[in-house]
Amino acid sequence: MPVLTWKGEAPKPATVDALGRAGWKLAESGAQAIVHHGRSMPAASTTPLIWLTAAPPNAAQVKQAVERGAVDVFPLEGEWESRLLARLAELSVPEIAVTPPPNVVAESAAAKRMLRQLKQAAQTSMPVLLTGETGSGKELAARLIHQWSPRGSRTFVPITCAAIPNELMEGELFGYTKGAFSGAVKDYDGLMVAAEGGTVFLDEVDDTPFPLQVKLLRVLEDHVVSRFGESKWRAVDFRIIAATNRDLRPLIHEGQFGADFYERLATVLIELPPLRERLDDLPVMTTQLIERYYREDTVAAKRGQVKDVTPEALEVLKAYSWPGNVRELRNVIFAALVHKRSGSSLLPSDLPRRLWQESRPDAGSENGIVSKQAVEQKLAEGSMNLKAEIETLERVAVEAALKRAGGSAAEAARMLGEVGRGTAKDPGGTLRVMMKRLGLSAATLKRR
Repeated sequence: MPVLTWKGEAPKPATVDALGRAGWKLAESGAQAIVHHGRSMPAASTTPLIWLTAAPPNAAQVKQAVERGAVDVFPLEGEWESRLLARLAELSVPEIAVTPPPNVVAESAAAKRMLRQLKQAAQTSMPVLLTGETGSGKELAARLIHQWSPRGSRTFVPITCAAIPNELMEGELFGYTKGAFSGAVKDYDGLMVAAEGGTVFLDEVDDTPFPLQVKLLRVLEDHVVSRFGESKWRAVDFRIIAATNRDLRPLIHEGQFGADFYERLATVLIELPPLRERLDDLPVMTTQLIERYYREDTVAAKRGQVKDVTPEALEVLKAYSWPGNVRELRNVIFAALVHKRSGSSLLPSDLPRRLWQESRPDAGSENGIVSKQAVEQKLAEGSMNLKAEIETLERVAVEAALKRAGGSAAEAARMLGEVGRGTAKDPGGTLRVMMKRLGLSAATLKRR
C-alpha cells in the first residue's frame, strides 16, 4: 500500500476514507508522497509533494512551490478531493526502469535522473537538445538515446559542427552533385542521407552557420533534403539529436543563433549534470578507468597493475571541482597511472598537484561554500573582516555565474538563486545592481 505523509492542517474524516479506498495509507514517515495542507509555503522536498492551498494560488506561488518539489498546487475548492486522488494515483505509477550499460556509471541520484530522461526521450522521434559542460558525456548520452530507440539497429552518424569548415558544411551534410563546385568530381549524398532510418548527432551545434540553420530547420519541419547543385528535394527519415556546452539563448538575442531553429531542436531539452553533482559515481568511475587504462596499454599492464584507490586519494578526487568533468577525470587517472612506479594502490601522492591547488571552495566545509575551518583560523589570527569576506564571496559568485551564463544577467540571476533574483520583474535587475556595487562590468568580464 502506498504511504502518504500529511502535513499541516489535519485531513477531514471523509478525506481519510477516500484515501483509504484509493489504496493510500497515512503515516508519519517513509512517504512516497507528501500532502502539505495549509496557508504556508511547503518546505523544499525531494519527495513528490502536493500543496493544498487555503485560497487559489497565484502564478508566483505555484512557481515557487514547483521549485521546492511540488507536482501540483490547488485550492480546497470544488472537486479538490478527486484532483488529489488523481495526482496520488499518478505518483503511485513506478518510474521507468533503466538498466545502464556496462560503460555507464549511475550510482548518484543525478545520474539516475539523467538516464530516466534519456530513456523517455528514446521512446519518441522528437528532436533532442543535450546541454552540459565540456566533458560531461553528451555524445555518450546521444548514443544511449539512439541505442534505446526503435532506430537502435540503424546508423548513428556523429557530426562535430566545429570541425567542418563553414564553406564545406552544407555539402557534407546534404551532399552535392558532380560539378556543383570545383573538386566535386562525383555525386555525393551527404551525411544526412547516410543516416537514413537512424540518428544524426550534431555536436557543438552552436557553431552551425546561420544560413545552414535555415536549411536544417526545413529538414526538421518537412523531412526533406536537397543536394548542393540541384533543386529537387528527397524525403529522408532520421532523428536529430544536437548538443552544446553553451547557453544558446544569449546567442539568439545577439542574432548568432536562430530562435526558430532553437525551438525546434529543443523540443526535448535534457541538461546533463556535471561531475561535481555526481560524486557518488566517482569511486566506480575511477575503478573502471583504471581497468580501461590497462586494457588499452598492454605494455603498462606487464609492469604491474594498480588494483584500487585509497580512501584518502578518493577524498582528494571528490574535493576537486572537475571543470572538465568525466573527460578530465579520465585524463587525471591515466596520467597518474603513467607516472606510477610501483604499488597496487593509487595514492594521493600519485595525483596531479593541480588537484590540490584547485580544490572546491566547499572542500572540508560543513555549511555550503563557506569553510568553517578557514573562518575559525582567521578569527584565531585576528585577521577576520566579515564585510570584505562577504564582498569577495559575492564577487566570485557573480563572476562565475555570468561566465557560465554567457554574459546573460537574467540567466546568471537564475543560477544564483533567491538573492540573485530578488523580487524584480526583470530577473537580472538585482544582479545588475549588485554588479554596479561591486564595480563589475560585462565588458571587463568578457576580457578575462
